[in-house]
Amino acid sequence: MIKVGKEILDHKLKNESSAELVVKQVYFDQTLRRATYVEVEKKEISNEKDAVPDHHADEMLHSIQASGGQFTPDNYPVTDDDRKERDAKESMIVSFSQLSWQNDGYLLRESQDEIQATVLADQCSNKSLIKAGILTESGEELGKVKEIVIDKSGRVEGFELSEGFLSDFLSSDQPFLKLDEAVKYQHGKIIVPTDYHHTIKKA
Repeated sequence: MIKVGKEILDHKLKNESSAELVVKQVYFDQTLRRATYVEVEKKEISNEKDAVPDHHADEMLHSIQASGGQFTPDNYPVTDDDRKERDAKESMIVSFSQLSWQNDGYLLRESQDEIQATVLADQCSNKSLIKAGILTESGEELGKVKEIVIDKSGRVEGFELSEGFLSDFLSSDQPFLKLDEAVKYQHGKIIVPTDYHHTIKKA
């Protein structure tokens, strides 16, 4: 069992390049059966030479003056060692199927295809699901989504709940709602059968 918020979001993806890849969002299909896409922040770090004055090159400046040359604050000598680190960041969308679990984290395989952000139009983000209410078909509120739990392949196993009577009833134990075909996502709410609270157990 992998908790999306705790173990995936804002975590780095292993990869074979020099880039740093950090997961910023995870998306699911409308049935909430599977994680479908991941939004990743890609950061490339490069060193570039900049024309940065070397204000400590006193000996060189004195030499220029002694030989009759002049200098101003705008024409200090520049050394080849003056470098400035620049971070180049960009966001990209990758299919969850391109991730593979290795030991304690996900690896993003190098041969990823470019995916347009338009594919997310009919997807549910982790952000939109957290704190979504869980109701029975008769309107009884069982709680709210605290965490989404998936397996290594991205299949959704269920939700950890909070802010409901079951959470209070179980005291310090975390109530867990197992996902199956009876669970529906409609209008920003997760709908379960009327007697479904009997399936909720301690995580």
